[in-house]
Amino acid sequence: MRTLAKGISLLLLLFVYASATFAQVQVVTRPLTNTLEVFFLKDFDINSPATSRPIFFVDLINDAQPRDIILCVIVQSDNHGQLSRGETIPFSLKASERLTISSSQLFSNSGPYRFNNFSIADDAVDDLLENILATGKLPTDIYTFETIVKDINRTTLDDDSFEIRISNPTTLDLIGPGSPASGRIDDCAMGFSNLPQFRWASNMTRFRFIMAEWKPGEDPESALNQEPRFTRIFLLQNTRNTNLREIGKDLGFNDRVEVIPSTAFTYPSAANLVLRPGKTYVWRVIGLVSTSSGPTSVTNEVYCFRIPKLDELGNYMQQFESILRPLLGSDYEKLFGSGGEFSGYKPKRILLDGKEVTLIEILTKLQKLTSKYRGYAIE
Repeated sequence: MRTLAKGISLLLLLFVYASATFAQVQVVTRPLTNTLEVFFLKDFDINSPATSRPIFFVDLINDAQPRDIILCVIVQSDNHGQLSRGETIPFSLKASERLTISSSQLFSNSGPYRFNNFSIADDAVDDLLENILATGKLPTDIYTFETIVKDINRTTLDDDSFEIRISNPTTLDLIGPGSPASGRIDDCAMGFSNLPQFRWASNMTRFRFIMAEWKPGEDPESALNQEPRFTRIFLLQNTRNTNLREIGKDLGFNDRVEVIPSTAFTYPSAANLVLRPGKTYVWRVIGLVSTSSGPTSVTNEVYCFRIPKLDELGNYMQQFESILRPLLGSDYEKLFGSGGEFSGYKPKRILLDGKEVTLIEILTKLQKLTSKYRGYAIE
C-alpha cells in the first residue's frame, strides 16, 4: 500500500514539474524569408542596425502568469563559429500575452526590448567583414540564429533557432538542344525531336523557362516575348519553400509551377505550343534568386534550334532516327546507342501490320496517334 502511495505521489510531482516547465513562455524565432540565398551589405546598416529592414522576428507566447523575462540571441556560422551574443534588458510579459519582436527592435537604443549586452567574436567577425566589404555580400555559409528565453533568475524557459543558408548562386549555362542564337535563323542547330529534352547547368534552385517560335524578321529577344509561348517555373526537388501555390505569385509570375529532380525536363506532348517540322524555336532559362533586397533574376544567352522537315534530312538513317527518337524517348539510346542491341544497325525497310511502309507514311500515322508509347518488344 505504501509503495502504491509513493508511486502516486511521484506521478503527481512529475505532473506538477511538467506543468511548471512546459506551461511558461514559448518562443518561435523565424526569418523574414526562409528562402534567402543572397544577403547584400547595403540592406543592413552596420552603424544603425535598428533602422535596417528586419532580418528575423521573435514570437513570444506567455501562459496565464505575468512574468519578467530576458531574451538571449546567439548568432553563429558553420565556418566561423559563434559570431555574436546579445541579451536584452528585462521586460514584462502580461498573462497570456502574445508578443512579436523584430531584430530591428532588439538593436534599438531606446526601445523596451533592446539589447543591454551585445558582444561579438572579434577574430571571426573581422574575417567576415573583410569578405563582406570585398564582395558587398554575406559570404556563403550556414548562419544559425538561436533565441533563448530566461527568467530574471536566468533560468531557461524555452529556446528556438533557425538557419539561413547563404549560397550566393551565380552559375547558369544552357546545354541543349540547339546552340546560341547569333541573330541568324539559318545558323541554328538542328533538333531531331518535337519533344526535346532541355538541359542546363546551374547552382540555383528556382528557374523560369521560356520558349517561343522564332519567325523570320524577328530578333531572339522579341520572339521570346511573343505569344504563343511556353513558360514554366521550375523548382528543384528539396528546394526550401516549395509551396507551389504561392511561389509563382511571390516571384511575380503567373506561370505554372513544377518540381523537377534535376536541371533537365522533357517537353510535354500536351504543351500549348506544338513544335512542328520546318520551324525554328528560341528558349531561355532565367535563374530566380531570393535576396535581402527581394527576388532577383540571373539571365544567360538565348538558345535556338530548328526542327527539320523530313525531306531536309540527308540520309535514310537520319530520317529513321528523327521518327523513332521522339517516339521511344530514352529507349532509343538503349536500342541504337553505344552498346545497345541494335548499335550500328542500319534498317532498310519498315513494316506495319506486315506491310512495308515509307517513312512519310509512318510519320503521318504517328502524328495521328492518341495513345501513349508504353514499351517495345524484339521479335
